[in-house]
Amino acid sequence: MHKPMITIVAMSVHLFHDVILEETKIYEQNKQLTIHVTVSLKAHDRLLALCEQVQKQIIDDIYEITGWPVSAVHLYVHRLVDEKNA
Repeated sequence: MHKPMITIVAMSVHLFHDVILEETKIYEQNKQLTIHVTVSLKAHDRLLALCEQVQKQIIDDIYEITGWPVSAVHLYVHRLVDEKNA
């Protein structure tokens, strides 16, 4: 069940050119999903807004494609990278 969800998360994150997906973990409880996503971010002037957009995209995509409700997306920023090192 989690492999398709991980694929959807990867597709969602791929839409953001400043975000590099590193790891995804998905947990199910009471027919709702909690998703933990670890990313690296390219230097960006609006990091908080970018993170919120990524979270919303993941929630919307998973619900739209599967119908599963997502209770939370925990986004962990592993590191910030310079554009030339990404």
